[in-house]
Amino acid sequence: MNHSSQEWASQAQRPGPYSHAPAPAETVIHVPNKRLRKYDKVSTGEPTTTVQQTGPGTSGEPLAYVHVPQDTPKGGRQARPAFTLTAPNGEPLGSVRSVGDGVYEVYGGDGAPLGRITRRAGRTLPWPRRVRWSVQPAQGGAPLTGDVGTRTAWAVFVLISPLYFLCWAVMAAQGSLWLLLGEKGEAKKEAAWEMEPPTWTRWRAADEPEAAIEYRTGRKYRVAAPRLDHRLAYAQAVLHVWDRA
Repeated sequence: MNHSSQEWASQAQRPGPYSHAPAPAETVIHVPNKRLRKYDKVSTGEPTTTVQQTGPGTSGEPLAYVHVPQDTPKGGRQARPAFTLTAPNGEPLGSVRSVGDGVYEVYGGDGAPLGRITRRAGRTLPWPRRVRWSVQPAQGGAPLTGDVGTRTAWAVFVLISPLYFLCWAVMAAQGSLWLLLGEKGEAKKEAAWEMEPPTWTRWRAADEPEAAIEYRTGRKYRVAAPRLDHRLAYAQAVLHVWDRA
């Protein structure tokens, strides 16, 4: 789909011919990251991963399938591969493509612009700054922004990092010992231990106290449907999981 930024802006007010069933007032979605990280290993025709509904009364029903072309270059954190979203019945829901520097344009299944997702990179110097995600719907309104991790969580993370590296060195030494003894299973257990950086992210408008999307852990997202098109929420969830992978 070859759209320029100018086309994205000019088409933003055009209604599309596709009709989508309204999403529930609130839903929890889950995006497994294992296959997402290895999209080039997925068999032709199979989805790269699935956006699933989770929570009480659900059993992982698919909400959308994610398709990433196998020959798409990886691109790095600021330019993830293009992907498409399809409904369980095969109906095209949307497509996402990078336009560089952490900016992604999102289109509906009919090609009409849905919005723009932006990732502002974090940094340590000259002063700390968290990764920030922004979702700007094409129909206008205030953007939804979310900083990855709270300030308190990051402060604690920095303080205990030296202890983590000490523990990691001990675990690595134990893993090497298990390998020498021929116990590959035990060695893998030792090597799998890691400390994840803070992840809690809440996307909300500046003038709204309630979040439109909230991520805590486990690749699960709570989505408040009235505040955001569910297709934009799916696209943001996939990009966010990619960032945590």
